Amino acid sequence: MHLLSVPFTDSALYSLVVRFSESINNVLDYPLLRIGNSLVSLGAIAQFMLVLLIALVISLSLKQVLSNYVLGSIGLKQGTREAIATVTSYSLGTLFCIALLQAIGINLASLAVLAGSLGIGIGFGLQEITRNFISGITLLIEQKLKVGDFIEWDGMSGYIVDISLRSTVVRTITQRHIVLPNSHLVGNQIVNWTYQNPYGWVSIPISVAHESDPVQVIEVLMDSAYLEESVSYEYPPEVYFTGITHNSYDFHLWVWMKQIDKKYITESSLRFIIEQNLRQHGLKLASPRLDVWQRNPNVVIKSSPESYDEHAVLQQPANVIIGQFTKPVPVRTLLKQLSYFESCSEIELRKLVEIGHRRHLQVGEILYEEGGPGDAFYIILSGSVGYAIGGQSSPTVLEAGQYIGEFSLMLNVPRTVTVKALEETTVFSISPQGFKKLLNDQPRIYDLIVKEMGKHRAELSMQQRRLQELGLINPAEYDINPVAWIRKNLEKLFSL
Repeated sequence: MHLLSVPFTDSALYSLVVRFSESINNVLDYPLLRIGNSLVSLGAIAQFMLVLLIALVISLSLKQVLSNYVLGSIGLKQGTREAIATVTSYSLGTLFCIALLQAIGINLASLAVLAGSLGIGIGFGLQEITRNFISGITLLIEQKLKVGDFIEWDGMSGYIVDISLRSTVVRTITQRHIVLPNSHLVGNQIVNWTYQNPYGWVSIPISVAHESDPVQVIEVLMDSAYLEESVSYEYPPEVYFTGITHNSYDFHLWVWMKQIDKKYITESSLRFIIEQNLRQHGLKLASPRLDVWQRNPNVVIKSSPESYDEHAVLQQPANVIIGQFTKPVPVRTLLKQLSYFESCSEIELRKLVEIGHRRHLQVGEILYEEGGPGDAFYIILSGSVGYAIGGQSSPTVLEAGQYIGEFSLMLNVPRTVTVKALEETTVFSISPQGFKKLLNDQPRIYDLIVKEMGKHRAELSMQQRRLQELGLINPAEYDINPVAWIRKNLEKLFSL
């Protein structure tokens, strides 16, 4: 009789399923080990693993919801959101896991005994994991390092994209992702470029040959800094003469950036600009050198006394080729040609060069517009500029040796006129910080500026009307002596 011919009824199928279920239950209920007075079966272990998996999924999902939606809508920073979301999700996940274990009837007391039994093994075998776990909690609570921070460590740098309880993921500027153990970040020196804000100073070291004029080098570096668009003028660039070595004069250019994590791009751009400007001014970068002197060059060249003069040319250095550009006239020379700077010493001129930069204007180019911010003071080095005040038939012309822009800078009000270049013009632009330093360091120039401002009656009248509209001045006090009023406001503004 064949097996296929045996009728297979529903009752037989049901009994087969029952016997199979009983076999599975027997396997799952079979005690694998004893912990204290409790027996741990395979089913209990499977339930425990399933609870852990469910708690983990809920914890990760909760972290994403908290970080991207709940906390994001409040307006918290990314690093703070990630820290709160991570700690909250892991904490709630742990509580949910405990609740599920109790709901399915697992004795937590037995788990405590199990944890105690494994404590010695964890202490010896899982020291590194435990250290990373504690370090992760420390990072999330202290927030010395946060998601979104730009850090530098061991010669590498990148952005923190995730902080978990065991490790931290960092994305480098080459889009590589590096997983770092949390203990490495806690136990080693890490440079956090964006700890409180993304602003910061960037330094560019430059070494030039001994034949270079240090003041001209400072001028070139300052001009180069103002040519780079990513440099912020919230704090003006600064140049320091840092050393004199056997081969070079050493300088450092410091510039302020609003995105310090982009410093590599800015540094590269500045080096290109500096190299071009140095070459244009005929300044050479430093290089190791060895001077060799010959007492009898005619012997080396095998020259006779009669042809010595001709062959002596070989002993002279080759002329430096500056390039296709005309060598610019140094700002120091242009300032020296102005009447109120002609008696300045080299040190005073050097201080002037350090606080500003040269700016070139083409015919018709606007120096600043009406309503713009009063963020600079200008000395006209060459050429001329002009502006027209309402009711004037011809513009007011300012030529080399005069200055402009001091009213809005001094009074901290918008520009009242639009100033244009009437011909090719070069001006020396000084920032508010530089203007304050100029007035502090050179009282004589301060007196000249006050007197010259008193002569601009038309613009003073317009400024008076603007300030009266804003309610910033007392008309009676202003009308008594405009020059005294100007001096008083300068001293008040800059604490002179």
